[in-house]
Amino acid sequence: MEENTPFHPPAEVHIRHLTGEDMQTGTFSPDLFPQIRQALATGMVRLARQGMGADNVTRIVFTLCATDGFTACFPLLNDLFGRTCPATTLRLVGPFTQPGKLAEIELIALPAQDAGQ
Repeated sequence: MEENTPFHPPAEVHIRHLTGEDMQTGTFSPDLFPQIRQALATGMVRLARQGMGADNVTRIVFTLCATDGFTACFPLLNDLFGRTCPATTLRLVGPFTQPGKLAEIELIALPAQDAGQ
């Protein structure tokens, strides 16, 4: 006997197109680490506007044109996501069309569920 219980997955929040662009100058640092740090900081601000933080992130997608310097980001990622350890995807692409851009990040988060649900 089959039970027809509808499954409604929780609504995910996608924070896309996070880059390390300096908002004041419109330029990018020549190194990957500062770009990743800036992109994550921007992502945390955007999550906070929706009442969420790093603990809500379930997946992080890095799109990079090169991996040089990426290992220097591990302590930053551990500090930010160490407790939740979101799934991570690393995509390598050709050069970005924006000069100086080395990375783009997408954060996928789940809002906290009410205890009664």
